[in-house]
Amino acid sequence: MCLESSSRFSTFVADSLPPAQGLGGPALNRAQATPPASAGGHNNTTRTRVHLWNLEAKYLCAIVGTCTTISEMRKLAIKSQIDSPGQYSDYQLHNIFVNAAHDGSRPGRLLEKLLQQKFRTTIARYRVTPESEFGALWENALKGGDVAGSYYTLLTNSRTPAVVQEKAVGDIHMLSHISGASCRIDLKQLPELKKKNRELTAHVNRLNLNHRKAIQGWEKKQVILQKNCAELKSHLARQRVPDIDLSTEQRELTRLRKKNSVLSNLVDRLRQEKNQFARQVSDLQRHALVPQNGAQGADPAVFANKPVDPIPRESGASDIGHASGSRPELNLNGKKVLYVGGRYRQAPHFRELVERRNGCLFYHDGGREDGDKRLAAILSRADLVVCPIDCISHSAIECVKRECQKLNKHFIPLRRSSLSAFAQALDKVGP
Repeated sequence: MCLESSSRFSTFVADSLPPAQGLGGPALNRAQATPPASAGGHNNTTRTRVHLWNLEAKYLCAIVGTCTTISEMRKLAIKSQIDSPGQYSDYQLHNIFVNAAHDGSRPGRLLEKLLQQKFRTTIARYRVTPESEFGALWENALKGGDVAGSYYTLLTNSRTPAVVQEKAVGDIHMLSHISGASCRIDLKQLPELKKKNRELTAHVNRLNLNHRKAIQGWEKKQVILQKNCAELKSHLARQRVPDIDLSTEQRELTRLRKKNSVLSNLVDRLRQEKNQFARQVSDLQRHALVPQNGAQGADPAVFANKPVDPIPRESGASDIGHASGSRPELNLNGKKVLYVGGRYRQAPHFRELVERRNGCLFYHDGGREDGDKRLAAILSRADLVVCPIDCISHSAIECVKRECQKLNKHFIPLRRSSLSAFAQALDKVGP
């Protein structure tokens, strides 16, 4: 503890200060240090505040050291009219205000005024709090960091229980020891930390130097690359100059290639048409396509658009002829029959049978070569649709069935793709 009595304070000022350099004038005496009677805690029992000079001397050192800073004390020294306060060390200035707080002299009163203003919020909080909760407020202050204000308030409040006051004094005392030990450890580690700091600084400087060298190297490489790029562009521009003379020939070559492609397609189409006409002529010559028995309403041109390979009559044809001898054939009365699927080589026999019965046959291969557009066109013109289920895909037959239902067409499925089955189906069709 650095507490001294009032007589020792006068002795300290007289001994430690140069002659004629007191607290702003003559040296303090006991009469000057005694506070006014109205300011004493014993003359006003209604007040809860206890002045610093009314506290026990053992508490003042901790209050001054904990609740004030060195800069605040130096400002108070100037305000207290102490001559040349800068000549005193921090420890000497601390002792001056501890003794002034004990004697109630001008520096002590100014110090109390400063502390009252500085901790007015904490003082007001304790004023409205019951004494039984002072201990909890002090614990919260230790956890939250508001130790200085709570410590000053607890020691200068007459309502503070003695147990709480002693605990606060003990906590501050131990905190000072912990702080001192921490400072000693920091001072012990300081040389090593300074050494590491120097090493790290040197390492950072080396890294910065290497970084700058790397940047300079990349900048040089970039300049070289830009120069090479400019040379390549110039060389490429010089090589493209002769291409101007070839542009006309290239365009002509492109035009000829397009023309050749068009002509090739035309030749292929003409060949296909030639083969188609040849097959039609051969078919007409072989089967003598002439409407019989009032079949003028038939449309042979529809079948003329579909090439048919000439083949010998199937064995089923003789069966139909034999059957026709037993009973008269059904007259279709010009009905248009659409046959979808089956084998393409059977189409001439089916057509001959239909035309012999005074009808007209349209044929569609079910999608192998004929498209959906042609099927839709001839399906709308047909009166009934025949479809063999053994020689057509399931998707195609389902499509034909849906279209027949949509257009309200008579749909006849056949179990097999034969001339006899087709003739039997026609026999079931009414006139």
